[in-house]
Amino acid sequence: MTTKARAGMEELAMRVQAALSLATKKDAEVLVNTFVSYLEDTLIEHLADDGYYFKLNGFGKFLVHHRPPTRRKIGFIGEIRDLPVKRKVKFIGLGNFDNWNEGILNIRGIKDTRMN
Repeated sequence: MTTKARAGMEELAMRVQAALSLATKKDAEVLVNTFVSYLEDTLIEHLADDGYYFKLNGFGKFLVHHRPPTRRKIGFIGEIRDLPVKRKVKFIGLGNFDNWNEGILNIRGIKDTRMN
């Protein structure tokens, strides 16, 4: 884990500790790590289901998207093959997070073309 990611997880643990009035920072870290691992496990279990999503109210939703296989000509061989399906998990921000993101996009003059 990079130092920025570690610092972000520590800040999240401190906020969880304050919000839930937990006795120690370690309890908050265990809670955050458990939540993140269950989030990852759920997404991995449903990676084969195109269009699967779950929503965290006020934060955003995670959407599993499959791109169809593409046909490519392989180098000097000249053989045409199908490249495998690409599976991606897309995050779509909602609520305050989305409003903040729109403000950043507007400041930079970028048009928002995300899926709704």
